[in-house]
Amino acid sequence: MTTEKDVFHLEAKNLRKLFSVKEGFFGHPKAIRALDGISIGVEKGTTLGIVGESGCGKTTLGRILCLLETPSEGTILYDGKEVQNLKGKKLKEFRREVQIIFQDPYASLDPRMTVSEILREPFIIHGEWKNDGQTRLLKLADKCGIAKSHLSRYPHEFSGGQRQRVGIARALALNPKLVVCDEPVSALDVSIQAQILNLLKDLQKELGLTYIFISHDFSVVRHLCDKIAVMYLGKIVEFALADEIFSNPQHPYTEALLSAIPLPDPEKQKQRSRIILSGDIPSPLSPPQGCSFHPRCRYAEDSCRRDVPLLKETSPNHQVACPVLPLDRAKISP
Repeated sequence: MTTEKDVFHLEAKNLRKLFSVKEGFFGHPKAIRALDGISIGVEKGTTLGIVGESGCGKTTLGRILCLLETPSEGTILYDGKEVQNLKGKKLKEFRREVQIIFQDPYASLDPRMTVSEILREPFIIHGEWKNDGQTRLLKLADKCGIAKSHLSRYPHEFSGGQRQRVGIARALALNPKLVVCDEPVSALDVSIQAQILNLLKDLQKELGLTYIFISHDFSVVRHLCDKIAVMYLGKIVEFALADEIFSNPQHPYTEALLSAIPLPDPEKQKQRSRIILSGDIPSPLSPPQGCSFHPRCRYAEDSCRRDVPLLKETSPNHQVACPVLPLDRAKISP
């Protein structure tokens, strides 16, 4: 998914993550492949979207990229330097550069701390509070839409959108260069989602931030991202520019996801044909052989059940992991 000419701010090469779980009380441990050979990169000042169903490995990927989890295999490069094995002082320095906004604003804030204490903590940990910490905190709160009068309150006194603003402010406290946004609006009302998305766009423009934006909602990703990677069962099945994904989806899974986005025009909504996927996403404990999507794919052939497809470039800046390409699908009746 990467080429030599690409210069990435953060890059992952062949990432794999295994979790050991038991089936039943007396069961033997089995390995779940949460990530299975992920290679991905994001350029400075851009936004990379990662989309897919729940359980496909999006959050695990995000946590590994900001070193909250350790990969079982693979390499993570930040500005060209390997970082996956950082410890101690060097890991602390990396945390200044790369931060994360968590999905749940109700669980990611300490209920025993006031907003002021939550925002003060990063400055204290990194030894930057004594000089101009209070001034920076007030500027940070104002930039993220947090009123000065709210700094003495506790998280339970706020709505979900206000709590997420606190989470965003905490992530930006030390002026990071890259922020992993792990479904930051999925727990919020639709009207509040728009406010938080606009805030993220404004902050990116003002501070020159790089985003990795994780979501299961294509309509949200379209609003924010320059490139999109579509994940299914721990693998990337399609990667392209955002406009290309929406205008020319080439993987059957991407086609199905896009067909589920409701249109604002009722007449157009009636006329469109919805692609209904059969069955459920397979268990990562026993993934299917060959292409992991073939049990739900209407175009599946014998080779799909046997061979694991690799990402191949079908056009400039567009890569797909599907052996049955669009020209061949046209000959197959769904």
